[in-house]
Amino acid sequence: EISSALDKLERLVVQRLLELSKLSMGGIAYKLREKIGQALRTRAEAIRKALDEYNKQASLLNPPRPKLRWEELIDLSSVGAFDLLRNARQDIRQLQWADPLHREATRLYFNIQQAQEELSRCNVEVRRILTSMYDEHVDYWHAVALSIVPHPTLACELSKRWVERDHVNTCVARRLHQIALLPRFSGALEIGRRVGR
Repeated sequence: EISSALDKLERLVVQRLLELSKLSMGGIAYKLREKIGQALRTRAEAIRKALDEYNKQASLLNPPRPKLRWEELIDLSSVGAFDLLRNARQDIRQLQWADPLHREATRLYFNIQQAQEELSRCNVEVRRILTSMYDEHVDYWHAVALSIVPHPTLACELSKRWVERDHVNTCVARRLHQIALLPRFSGALEIGRRVGR
């Protein structure tokens, strides 16, 4: 009976995950959101009952399987995350790859790999942002200088916007400087030249 308890639990959790994904989609009307929310509340109670039944059946096995906790089920955020239980009839939880610590270590490993890629991208983007801010500053200067005599009102408005942008860009420049001081930063904190300028 552990198999049927597991099948029921899996079905309910997968339905919950699909409803959660519907809820996060854009363009859903208020009434439909309310219906999905109500279905999630109802489903939560059904999942609790199915979880209790599964844990009861799991404890009757020889040797007994570890109990599942409500928090473990609720933490599942995708249908793919539920794969661990799909083949649980063979109790795959004893395998190394099924250990939550090993899965977390694997996730961290790939996050570190992604961070390495982002570091190299950061080295390029810092220079691009700095160049863009410099070009914007020069463009405002030229626009104000060219319009100050023939269009003083326009020049005044441009000057105000220039001051606002310079204030924002000063904050961004401080952050870029902080990034450049990081030990793994190997880019250049200098202005480049945009193609076509």
